[in-house]
Amino acid sequence: SFGYVLARAHWGQGLMTEALTPVVHWALARPGIWRIGAGADIDNIASARVMQKAGLVREGVLRRWLVHPNLSAEPRDCVTYAAVRD
Repeated sequence: SFGYVLARAHWGQGLMTEALTPVVHWALARPGIWRIGAGADIDNIASARVMQKAGLVREGVLRRWLVHPNLSAEPRDCVTYAAVRD
């Protein structure tokens, strides 16, 4: 599992995709790691796109999964992405 945060001033420059892609490849090349994945708020299209560009595949939606205090006091839906080693 992984997570990331990027300062707003650097959004939209491809930096997170550039950082995440080699991490995914590195992790899946390790003998004991078979899967790498994360989730993002259902409305966070940019984060979902980063994961797709890094080679992860959308797996599903976790209903009312996480509280994002900056968005809502109630749990929000999250979309999950993962990459697996064959």
